[in-house]
Amino acid sequence: MKQITRLIGAVVISFGLMSAVTAPLSAAEYFGTVEPNDILKMLNDNGYKDAFVADTDYEDLPVLNFTLADSKAVIYFYECGKTGKVCEYLQLRVGRVMVGQPNYKVVNDFNAEEQFSQAYIDDENRAVIEQWITLEGGISDVNFIYTVITFGETVEKFERIIGGEN
Repeated sequence: MKQITRLIGAVVISFGLMSAVTAPLSAAEYFGTVEPNDILKMLNDNGYKDAFVADTDYEDLPVLNFTLADSKAVIYFYECGKTGKVCEYLQLRVGRVMVGQPNYKVVNDFNAEEQFSQAYIDDENRAVIEQWITLEGGISDVNFIYTVITFGETVEKFERIIGGEN
């Protein structure tokens, strides 16, 4: 009987510790639905002071520009519903004009090693690197900014590999 009591006590303590470990951090602000203005505010509030709405796309959604890894970065929004505001996806994108003939093998080798971003040579001879982010179900400001920082590190690596002019 004592063994069963100890076993039940151990199980209760284990579940208590597991729930404490998996509890979400309260420091992050969570956005259940994400609008382009939320993304702009997250960028501005986290040191990307040059982020601004540069234009609108063919669906009249804002296109954001900002500097990332000394390059001009763009954010495009997708699946923004009938209101044109609450969006399901966004794309981080940086394009570089290639000097000389593009080296497709270098780009392919880069893609083979990357987990989250993809690179390609577009029809205007630009080396492009992009990353998609899902916003379905929401996102925290901390998660978004860490994603942007990681993408910036990937852009720096890509630019070292391909060279070129911005």
